[in-house]
Amino acid sequence: MNWYSAKELAGLPGMPGTVQGVKAKANTQRWEAQKRMGRGGGYEYAFAVLPKETQNALLLAQADQAAPAPASTVAPPQEEQRPGQQQLTDAQRQVMGARVAFVREIERMSKMVSQQRAIETLVAHAQADDLTPYLKQRVVLANDRKTDTRTLSERTLKRWIADFRKYGERGLAPKRRKADMSMPPWAGDFLKRYQKPQKPSVEAAYQLLVEQTEPPHPSIHQVRRWLAKLSPEARERGRMGAHELKALQPFKRRTSDALLPNDVWVADGHTFDAEVINPLTGQAFRPEITLIIDWGTRRIVGFALNLAESTVATLDALRDAVSRVGMFNLFYVDNGSGFDNATVYEVVDRLGGSITHSLPYNSQARGVIERAHQTILVKLAKEMPSFIGADMDKEAATKAHKLSRRDIKQGLKPAFIPTFQEFFERLNDALDVYNHRPHKGLPKVRDLDSGKLRHQSPMEAWKSAEAEGFEALTAPSDVVASLMRPQEVRKTNRGEVRINGGVYFMDALRDFHGEEIRVAWDYRDTGCVGIFTLEGEYLGDAQLDGNATPAMPASMIERAAEKREKGQLNRLVQKAKVVTGSDVEFRTITPAARQSDEKQAAQGRAYAKRLADQGTRFQIPHNKMERYRLWKKLDGQLQQGEEVPAAAREWHERYQHHSDLKAIAKVMDTEMDAGGRQPTRTRRAV
Repeated sequence: MNWYSAKELAGLPGMPGTVQGVKAKANTQRWEAQKRMGRGGGYEYAFAVLPKETQNALLLAQADQAAPAPASTVAPPQEEQRPGQQQLTDAQRQVMGARVAFVREIERMSKMVSQQRAIETLVAHAQADDLTPYLKQRVVLANDRKTDTRTLSERTLKRWIADFRKYGERGLAPKRRKADMSMPPWAGDFLKRYQKPQKPSVEAAYQLLVEQTEPPHPSIHQVRRWLAKLSPEARERGRMGAHELKALQPFKRRTSDALLPNDVWVADGHTFDAEVINPLTGQAFRPEITLIIDWGTRRIVGFALNLAESTVATLDALRDAVSRVGMFNLFYVDNGSGFDNATVYEVVDRLGGSITHSLPYNSQARGVIERAHQTILVKLAKEMPSFIGADMDKEAATKAHKLSRRDIKQGLKPAFIPTFQEFFERLNDALDVYNHRPHKGLPKVRDLDSGKLRHQSPMEAWKSAEAEGFEALTAPSDVVASLMRPQEVRKTNRGEVRINGGVYFMDALRDFHGEEIRVAWDYRDTGCVGIFTLEGEYLGDAQLDGNATPAMPASMIERAAEKREKGQLNRLVQKAKVVTGSDVEFRTITPAARQSDEKQAAQGRAYAKRLADQGTRFQIPHNKMERYRLWKKLDGQLQQGEEVPAAAREWHERYQHHSDLKAIAKVMDTEMDAGGRQPTRTRRAV
């Protein structure tokens, strides 16, 4: 027996104790079921989908109940069940067709003579080998025997006529022996030893069966034949976990034919399998890429880069997508912390969309975005020398890692790791190529150039929908800016408001001193924040340090900077003397007495020639400030067209991308405005 009702399963090991509990469990786990025949109706469930302990209990019970029937007992006659047309094999259909030919021939002859006379005539012709070529070819096939010596008989023809009138054509189909699907008595004991997470072999489980149970025992060949009859899911249950077992179970293939652009967006984060130089720290890292793909057209509508999958990355990707292609209806994501949080829910609600989450470990449902990761991101990572995925050769990866870390430690740009800007440009190109390349998940069209059929590209699918009348609902830029920014309630103080470690000022806030307001901030631009009343009325933007003024007059700052510069130059003179072994003179040029560019260039060339004549060897200083001064000097020489040694020129090119140089330049380098004053420094978002 392969099907069991909820009543039969209630109370068994692994099952609830009530019929209602069994039905609820079956609905939750989506067991394979069929309508129950007979009185009462209901459903019955397949043996293969039941838990392992329940299967074993049923097998044991069947083995205990198995007994030969008494000789005196005679089974009551039942109506013979005939297979339907769809249940027949090709061989059965051929035999059925041959027999139908003889039945139709008798019916045609019966129009002129009696049926008995028609049968006798047909038998006589068959015995005399005087049948028509058509019928002669079907005699052997109709008899359904291995030998071709048997001919037609009166009894056989009458049986065929009776079966045809009672059951139709299917009544003439020969019966075929079906495989014995009954559970042998030893099956339960064997499965207890075979269906284990350790995945023992058939030989090992069979040996335990022989050693630990009483005879009689089956042969190992009997065991193998019985296992072959089971479905893969029933055979591997207990040997595989629920997640691994899903690969053997049926799944629903979701189609997107009826989806319009922006109906469903699918989003997911992916850790890039190659290293990139972090623009903030100068260290190597693996960026987190969040993609948003339109399900209907397979177009990548938005993306974001971040250190990890987070709410910030999700909001960034949403803003990018909404700004590009308009509003969406459904946002389909997983249960990661970057998607399953109140901030994302609020933003989606305010945009007028809905959000839904895929089931845990149900990657098949989000195969659209998973395939995009493989097609775009994994392929792009493998094209980079800094690839560190599972397919990378370990020896080559180790060598590249050591060389790159050595260069980073010395303040050089690693040759194997791209900069963030290089990576960003290559990612943009890869996404553009994907959107304009034929996609197998889209309908086929006739190529205008080649005249051949090919699949549409995501952009072609999008344009096709627009040609058919689709029009995206575009959100105004101010609405996107306000809705996408998280909002927090803050108290004002004399026109100022504090949030995220910054002080923001707006003159209109003086009227709200000590009151609570709503502050909308943007993680990508910390220069200003939006100010709203608690009722949602927009008041304006508050500027970062908007009320800040210089603590000292510009003249005092200039004198202090000049003094600091002279001290640093004196230290550089001493360092140059140690390096060259001779006295070195540096001259400073003040803005009031600035020499001509030609004279400066001549002095620089003379100094470079003097160093070359002394046989000076280029060395990289160990101190950050000294490296900065050396780079500034080389930069000035190169700008004036002076001759610089190759080693120094190469170091100058590499070091200009180093984070140390950028950090010191922010402190040391000052630019004067038209009035000769030092501009006020403002903090910028990084």
